[in-house]
Amino acid sequence: MPGDVARVAVTLPDGQELRAQLYERRHAADGWQYRVGITVWAPASNGRAEHAEHGVWLDARHVRPLPGADYSRIPTRTIPADGRQAWTLQDLPHLPGHPGTRLIHIIGCDPGATPLTLDQALDALRQPRTVPCHTCKAATSLPTPT
Repeated sequence: MPGDVARVAVTLPDGQELRAQLYERRHAADGWQYRVGITVWAPASNGRAEHAEHGVWLDARHVRPLPGADYSRIPTRTIPADGRQAWTLQDLPHLPGHPGTRLIHIIGCDPGATPLTLDQALDALRQPRTVPCHTCKAATSLPTPT
């Protein structure tokens, strides 16, 4: 398997199990999370089905290692809980006449975003049209803003 990728087993909500690519893992305050790519069918521009990869962060209970797979090259991070830079802020484009949106990510989810400390991330969440990213589950790593 080329690069920093390994195969894993993923359990779907209905109990089915399939194989996926593991791209990275991180240890957050609420446990381990794994960024995987699952190949699924998607509609093509010609109306037919083609395979496409769906990327998602999953909790440890949904991912298990496969025997013999090498996980030593998979990027692994720990999300600091002490307020150091662990989040990023992404400004999303807007349509004319409509305000833009901002997303808070766990660092590494969007490499082009601006790094933030815990206080900066919480301040940003207090602003209108700023939300935590659902893909990286940023809300699970942040206390509820006051």
